[in-house]
Amino acid sequence: MTEVSQGPRSSVFTTMRFSKRRGLFLLENHLSRLDAHAARLRIDTRDITQDSIVELLKKKPPQFDEGLLRIELSSQLDINLSYRPLILENERVDGVTFPSPVWAKRVAGTKHGAWDPYFDAREHAENLGADLALMVHEYCIVDADRCTPLILDEDGVIWHSNSPNSVDSITLDAMRSSLLAAGYHIQTGKLNERLVARCVEAVAVGSGVGVFGIDSIDGEPIGDEGSRLFDLCASILQTKYNDDQNWEDVWT
Repeated sequence: MTEVSQGPRSSVFTTMRFSKRRGLFLLENHLSRLDAHAARLRIDTRDITQDSIVELLKKKPPQFDEGLLRIELSSQLDINLSYRPLILENERVDGVTFPSPVWAKRVAGTKHGAWDPYFDAREHAENLGADLALMVHEYCIVDADRCTPLILDEDGVIWHSNSPNSVDSITLDAMRSSLLAAGYHIQTGKLNERLVARCVEAVAVGSGVGVFGIDSIDGEPIGDEGSRLFDLCASILQTKYNDDQNWEDVWT
């Protein structure tokens, strides 16, 4: 594992979807989480507003039509903006497990500056020919390298981790009401080996991936080979993308 080059309180960040034509997806939600996480990291965001972010983005437009925008705020209140293309979206993937870092209570679950272990986890997965690293602590899945794992059990309950090391998911929050309307129950708990081994389906959702259908973990098949949750999540996200109210115009 790469040595962490900076402490967790050095910065806070969020990553969201962008389109040069439509703007920023769920910007208000991302900035709200950024503020909440910054408060826990003791980073002052009072002078960082939606308008100030938009003005900076207008001065530094992306070089491609759509992708992901990372907004990072340092403890010295320097703002770093970076763009990257979408690589994989709405795909069936293989996952591998990777040890989750364990942070102090006020740092755990935030998008903080010591993110190297998550980059290492993703590199580890890619070196094994997989697309997703699932972060594991005390024999439970607590997160993934860039998205949130969801486990569907045989009773129609969608489980996501209640670990303090899990990062709250803006994508899941945006989908929650539609998943409930479709008849699913959503529950937090421990994503332990027994639950995962007996699940009907496993997916992961996030700004950078849309929805991944997880077909295997560490070489072992997962689920019953169905795709109803994967298909539903992809449909819900497409509906969200098609709604102009979910986008904040920046460059047009």
